[in-house]
Parts: sequence; C-alpha cells; structure tokens
Amino acid sequence: MGQVVETAAQFPTVIFTSALVVTLGFWLLVLLGRARVRDFDTDAPSLARSFGGVPVAVAVSVVIVTTWLLSLTGTALMDPAHLTGLGRAAARVALLGLSVLVAWTATRRCAVSLARLFPGRAGLYLRDTASGTPYDPGSCRARS
Repeated sequence: MGQVVETAAQFPTVIFTSALVVTLGFWLLVLLGRARVRDFDTDAPSLARSFGGVPVAVAVSVVIVTTWLLSLTGTALMDPAHLTGLGRAAARVALLGLSVLVAWTATRRCAVSLARLFPGRAGLYLRDTASGTPYDPGSCRARS
C-alpha cells in the first residue's frame, strides 16, 4: 500500500491523483443531491456530442480514472529501470501524454459503441432555441 501512495505522489501521476480527488468530490455531491450528472452537458456541448450522448461528467470521470490507472501503472513499471536525469524526465513526460491519449481514445470508443446500443437515448437531446446548446429535458427540474 505504501508503494501505491508513493507512486501516486510522483510526477505525472500526482496530476491525475488531484484530478481524481476532485472527481470523487463531484460524485459525492451528486450522491448528496447537490449536483446533477448532466450539469456539464450544456457547458460543454462539443464534449456531449463527442461522447455520443453519454453525460460529460460520466465520460470525463472515466477518462480521469483510466488515465490515473495508466499513469500509476506506467510509473510503477518505470521505477525498476532506474532512469535518471533527462531520460527519466523524458520518459515521465511521454507517459503523461500517452496515458491521456490512450484513456481519451478508449473512453470515446466505448461511449460511442454503447450509444449505438441505446438509440432512443440520442433522441432525448434537444437544442435550446436561444443558444443552440443541447439539453436534456429530464435534467431541467426546479431546484429547491
């Protein structure tokens, strides 16, 4: 357990560790009823379209968790190589970019594939006539 915590505190995993903490905080707010899953869909309409109807919060959470796991694994596998100096820095920066790229691509492909299994869900996205942004009528309830 100590090695996992130590690895999670090293670059580049520490970036995704902090993002993971923020993501867990968001989902805690959703569980407490203070936030809704579709709150970010109107803020990021291109992401909503990119993920084929999957809520942006869900898709980004999956990207963050996958990136954290890939980065943690890559960092743990790199440590026994005993890289130093510029080689270590280059390997860590490459791991940062590669883990983001792989996680984004995998999440997007899974989301688009799952959206094809549920064709009725895509029809629920309507456009706001004033701004042209997508919204889900089920998430437009009044807050108390």
